[in-house]
Amino acid sequence: MEDIYEYSDYRLFIKDYYDRNKAVNAAFSYRYLAEKAGINSAPFFKFLIEGKRNLTKSSMLKICSALGLKDKEAEYFEHLVFFNQAKTVREKNQFFDRLIALQKARNVMRIRQDQYAYFRDWHHCIIRELAAMGGFKDDFAALGRMLNPAISAEKAEESIQLVLELGFLRKEDGRYIQAEPLLTTGFGIQSYQIIRHQVKMLEMAIEAFERCPPEDRISSSTTLSLSRKTFEKVIGKMRDFRTLVMEMARQDESPEAVFQMTMNLFTVTRKRAGA
Repeated sequence: MEDIYEYSDYRLFIKDYYDRNKAVNAAFSYRYLAEKAGINSAPFFKFLIEGKRNLTKSSMLKICSALGLKDKEAEYFEHLVFFNQAKTVREKNQFFDRLIALQKARNVMRIRQDQYAYFRDWHHCIIRELAAMGGFKDDFAALGRMLNPAISAEKAEESIQLVLELGFLRKEDGRYIQAEPLLTTGFGIQSYQIIRHQVKMLEMAIEAFERCPPEDRISSSTTLSLSRKTFEKVIGKMRDFRTLVMEMARQDESPEAVFQMTMNLFTVTRKRAGA
């Protein structure tokens, strides 16, 4: 099956999809594909492939359904359409950056449940980042002092060994290299170990008000009234933003410090009666 992430032209993706299905099933036709998409125009896909017709937001959703594109694949297709149909260079650059971010996000290393020891102590994820930045030359006392708050040399060494054993780091020619630049558990994981880790990071965010100078931290809060539908949309945007920031971090060739980003959105009221 065609990999949507390998395409920079949505018309070519649709053409390859059509050609592949036509090759294995002679009855496969533009009319059939249009009916599958709920579009009342037999030559719609033919005109689309030939560049004689563009897609609208509503037709994009129908196309994704007909082609079996869901979730991130559907999102990539949507941005690909916007990119191909953009009228200005500025618009093209905007959607191109989003396409690149979505492509890169596929290569984020997923942390397995048997690797959750990574979340046992707050400093393991920071040690992994610092080690890859280099400069401490296996001086674990120096490595421990680089954290804020600092940890002991023993804890720093134990952390290095754990991250190596879990496969998140490897050592080559005296240098520590990350197996993958980015790690994730995915969204919605409710493991106690991960929840405890997140709570600790929230506590550290509070402590940062006293520990970090203003230029090294940012915090903001906004109170909003939202429906469940809009709430879910906001959650999606927050996840997209996290993915974008992760990609920006991946492309940063000269990191100077390790930062912890924590985003929160939660209800502070009870539902109205009858809602």
